[in-house]
Parts: sequence; C-alpha cells; structure tokens
Amino acid sequence: MKILYIPVAKKIKEKNFKNHIICFLHDIKIVLKNFFFNRQATKSTSGYIDSAIHTNAFTLELPYNYCRIFSKILDLLFDGIFVNFKFTNDRNDKEIESKLIELSKKFKIKKVIVDARDESTNVIKNEVLERFDFVIKREKNKSISDKRYLTTMLPCKLIDYKILKKKENINWNEIGKSIKNDKFKYDIFFSGKQSSEYRTKLVEFIKSQHFNFYGGVENSKIPYPQYLETIYSSRINLALEGKGEFTFRHLEILASCSFMICENSINQLELPIPLKEGMHFITFDNKEDLLEKIKFYLKNEISRQNIALNGRRILEQYYSPKKHGDIILKKIFYNEKI
Repeated sequence: MKILYIPVAKKIKEKNFKNHIICFLHDIKIVLKNFFFNRQATKSTSGYIDSAIHTNAFTLELPYNYCRIFSKILDLLFDGIFVNFKFTNDRNDKEIESKLIELSKKFKIKKVIVDARDESTNVIKNEVLERFDFVIKREKNKSISDKRYLTTMLPCKLIDYKILKKKENINWNEIGKSIKNDKFKYDIFFSGKQSSEYRTKLVEFIKSQHFNFYGGVENSKIPYPQYLETIYSSRINLALEGKGEFTFRHLEILASCSFMICENSINQLELPIPLKEGMHFITFDNKEDLLEKIKFYLKNEISRQNIALNGRRILEQYYSPKKHGDIILKKIFYNEKI
C-alpha cells in the first residue's frame, strides 16, 4: 500500500516575509523526514492516526503545494492521498474548503481527510465531503451516521516509541504505572486551563466541599513529571472536557493505572479502545451527581482500585496504532467492515 500524506502545516498568524521563510523551511523539513526510516511517533492531536498510517503502509509526506504541483505523477504512483484538515499555514484560513475541492480534482486515487479537530460533532461541509471517499474523525460522535466517517483518537503522550513496519515498538513496562497505588497524598486531583466557565465553576464547587483537593483551574501548568506523579498519588482524578470531550488527560490517567471520573459525554464517542463506564471509568451528569460519586468512591477503595486496574489493562490490550491502521486501511481500500 502506497499512501501520500499531507500533514499538519506550520501555523502563522500573519503573512509576512519572515513567516514565509519559516513556512518554506518547515515544508523542506517535512520532505526530509521521509528519509528517516525509524521515525519517532508524534504526539500531536493527529499523532495516533499518523502512526497508524506510517506503520501499515509506505507513506510519503509532502506539503500541500508540492502535492498540488506534482499531482499528475503522484496520482499514478500512489494508491491514496490522506489530507490532514490542518494542512494550510493560515491559522484562520477562510479558503480551506475550496483548497480541498481543488486538490480533490487533481487526484483519481482514494481521497481521505484526517480531521483532528477537537469537537466530536464537527462535520465536513457537503460540497467537500462529496469529493472525498472517507473522513477519519478524531473521536467521532455516535450522532454522525454517515458511513464515510471513521473514528480515531488522540495519542497517549506517555508513549514514546519509534514507528516500525513489521512490529509495534511499545514497551508497557516502561510506560506509566502498571500496578494500582495504595498510598495516596490527595483525595482528588485536577489541574487544567480555564477552557470553559462550566469547568471553572465545577472545580470551584468541588474544592468548596473541603476534600483533600490538589490543583485547580489555572493558566499555568505544573511540571509534567509532577503532574503524572500527582495523578498516581490521588484517589480520584477528574477528567473534564477541554478541547473536546476526550482529552490527553483521559489517556494519561488510564496509563497511570489511576481512577477516573469524567463527564458523561464520553459515552457519546466512538473510540478505537472499547472503554466501558463502570468498568474502566465512572461518569457524572451534574455537580450534585459528581459530589455523590466522589463520596461513594472515596469510601469504596476496592471498587475504585479495580476500575483503575481495568483501565490500565484495556489500554495495554487495545492501544495499538498498528492494529488501528490495519483496520482503517482495510475499510478504505478493501471495504472491510470495522
């Protein structure tokens, strides 16, 4: 399988000579990366599907303009073209749909959009979608019934491995925590940005209940090693919506073999990992429901720690860009059911 991939472009806020040079150099960097055969997996929002594609196919990454200029010969050499929705330099590009349509007209091979935007209900405009075969959607919402939408998810930032064609180089013995904790410093932990008023008010409410709470809603980040250690040292970790219903935090908590309570919107997502409420995490409906469940699970240590251990085990079993890519590519190229 030979795939042409247009990855995320260097984003700029304004067009000027300096930024033009920066973008030009970034495009050269994209081309040069193709000569590194043992590539490092990326940790960007599209990192999971990026790794899945590279692990299962010969993949050539080229910037948008290169693909547009050399489209005639590329269309003959490749089986499919995958376009990351963030392929243009302009952060607020008003012409992204027209550029996708223009690009689609230049290729007769399979055409796929990799949509790594954070809202699960975001869909591609119909005039664009009708020119593409599939959309690989980050954490697709179950309300999207169009069969052309396939689901992927964020990468786990704790996993740092090289992309290999024949095998998957993930050593779980070196990632996060594999055993449940029984020595805690805190009852509850959450640390995140002020991404919404609801998040801020919810955290303030829980903090006012006089639990042994660590963290809060703030713009400054605690050091990442301390952040991970605090997850493991807390009986309950809150995984609240941020930029999307499913965040890097969810995967970090699972990888840390720690207990997670998150918003019930997670149940509306299709994920490559078969996470189940009550077995791998707990959800809440509102602040009163959250308070009730916090009190319950602080008292029920065995149930809490079993859920934490189940979460870690399901991640080890199913977190696999290689398996994910094999399933996705068979659906796209051979119409196999997922």
